[in-house]
Amino acid sequence: MDTAVPERTLTDHQRVFDRIWRQYPDQQNWSSSSWWWFILFPEGEDGYGPQQLMFSIAARAGDRLRINGIPMTGFDLNRDTSAGVDSFDAISVGWYGDNETVHERLINQPARATMSRDGAIEAWTQTDDGRRGSEIRAATDRPLGLAARFVGDNGSADFEAWGELENRVDSPVQAVDDRSTDLVAWRRMGFEGEFDLPGGIERLEGLCYFQRVCLNVPLFPWKWIWAVFPDGTAFSAFVPFVGPQLLRRGYRFFDSTRLERSTVPIRQSGLWDSATGDRIVEFDSATIEPVFSGGDHPDFEVSVSDDAGNRVGFRATSYGHARNYIDRPLLGGVVDSHWSYNEYLFRTANLRGRIDGDPITTETTGQGFGTLEYACGFGL
Repeated sequence: MDTAVPERTLTDHQRVFDRIWRQYPDQQNWSSSSWWWFILFPEGEDGYGPQQLMFSIAARAGDRLRINGIPMTGFDLNRDTSAGVDSFDAISVGWYGDNETVHERLINQPARATMSRDGAIEAWTQTDDGRRGSEIRAATDRPLGLAARFVGDNGSADFEAWGELENRVDSPVQAVDDRSTDLVAWRRMGFEGEFDLPGGIERLEGLCYFQRVCLNVPLFPWKWIWAVFPDGTAFSAFVPFVGPQLLRRGYRFFDSTRLERSTVPIRQSGLWDSATGDRIVEFDSATIEPVFSGGDHPDFEVSVSDDAGNRVGFRATSYGHARNYIDRPLLGGVVDSHWSYNEYLFRTANLRGRIDGDPITTETTGQGFGTLEYACGFGL
């Protein structure tokens, strides 16, 4: 479905922006979790890749948890936030990837987090090697923007991200708002900053995606993809599903491709956003299927379509992988629930499609890069 993008005022944007600094404890329950995260795509010679970076602050409910193998405490469902300050335990994580490898655990630091409705969340702790953790704040030199700092044992990031505020792709939007999920998405932002990476300090700029999600149901399997092209055109698809991956533990796949694909989608959605952002094509049919061709990680066949004849398909060719995971003891520690969050860095291949009658190919769009999530397990 091709839809025009309605105009919104700065007041409209501010109303959504303010939700970033809330996680609504009155709606949370024993299964709740929250994330504030960025995916950064630095500008390269062939588009926005192959470098990628991810930074996140994450928390979930539970007396005892292990996130990426680190024991920590979940947030208290009865905590008092009446003064406008929310304090809870969280973990800051980050990775960096390029054509050669993915450096996981660039940041992997638990800390006590404090979030203020005035526009800040910070999660810092003092270690023998100095202060570690992160903070995300409302930028002070733009109408609306975010300033972020992440510091870990293996690297750091200090950057600012902003949107043009001209449409609902480069502005913060309330993407989902119900009792199960409260999701603020800022799908296309510019960013610039300084990054201490394994190869040294780099000054980077490009496009990024930001999301604050409060999930009040158990963590479940899904496939999600975000791709950007040289002119700023963006593509996304989301397919939450049920299947035998609910029982998966660790990073592995079934020997049978047919079994790996034996899933039932809970829903399907996608979007194609023009570089100018004035029109968005939304899709109600989407598939994201793993392809095993002997490499270290699977590729994925991606396809979306709608009833108006708009369609996009391509292979997401993986060139890197990062993984974060959560374990939570159940029944007094007799068993653990396990949920794995796999992220694949990819470039688009064999791009084909048609949007509003115009052909979509690599020749018309340029080389696309993106991130694909394949979440497995069941986080009770």
